[in-house]
Amino acid sequence: MTSIIISIIALLFSLFTYFKHDKKIKKQAALLNTYQLEKIEKEKEEEKRAIVEANVLTDHKGRKIIKVYNKGKSLAKDVKVIIPKSNGYEIINNPCPIDIKPQIGIEITLIVLNSSLNKIEVCFEWQDNFKEKNIDSQMIQI
Repeated sequence: MTSIIISIIALLFSLFTYFKHDKKIKKQAALLNTYQLEKIEKEKEEEKRAIVEANVLTDHKGRKIIKVYNKGKSLAKDVKVIIPKSNGYEIINNPCPIDIKPQIGIEITLIVLNSSLNKIEVCFEWQDNFKEKNIDSQMIQI
């Protein structure tokens, strides 16, 4: 009789341990699924975004070239680069508005007239598959 009671207690303890462990595993699986769904949603969102940024280069003639590029994964449509008017420089070419493919860039050429001019703020406006009107600005050193 004692051996049956010990067997029943061992069986109940095993069942309790199994269900407790199973509950913990299901909770972790639910958290993992939620994380994976959020990650997939974020990746889908990134596929729809265009990210427009600029760098400044100096060519062999001393002109400043603002290299505007799309480092996102979606086409940046109708990109406008707004450079404020100033007596310190003259814009030679600005092909905007223009569409910029992912990982591709355009060049805007400036001739700097005033050497004391150090930084300018450049504004960008564009459309992509994520948002109809994106606006960003960047301080660049010329």
